[in-house]
Amino acid sequence: MANFKSAILTTGSMSTVSGTTSTLIAATEVSNEDRLSFQFYNNGTTAADEVEIKVYGMLAVSGNATLGDTQYWTQIGDTIAVSGQASSLKSIATTGLNWCGVTIAPSGTVDAFDDHTYAMLRQA
Repeated sequence: MANFKSAILTTGSMSTVSGTTSTLIAATEVSNEDRLSFQFYNNGTTAADEVEIKVYGMLAVSGNATLGDTQYWTQIGDTIAVSGQASSLKSIATTGLNWCGVTIAPSGTVDAFDDHTYAMLRQA
């Protein structure tokens, strides 16, 4: 087990809007962190209630650009598809990253639904 000096856990939930990509976790300054871990839970009632989650990072010192704007932000890893009543866990090293953020969007023609929950663990 790694010997981290500090850990900050942030949790929350949100609703999605059909056909719209929304910020799930706002741009967060992570230059002093060693590792980030994310857990996402989709409260949709069926497997067809799928959402697509994207984790983005930026090396720049200012996180003022619109989250997901490819001129400034780069997607970290693959798009995460989470079906209804399912969860996903992602962990990344933050070496070199100054900012990190997460977007969420309903997949395909899925209607909007409520209470997608998330947790972000920041370790330094």
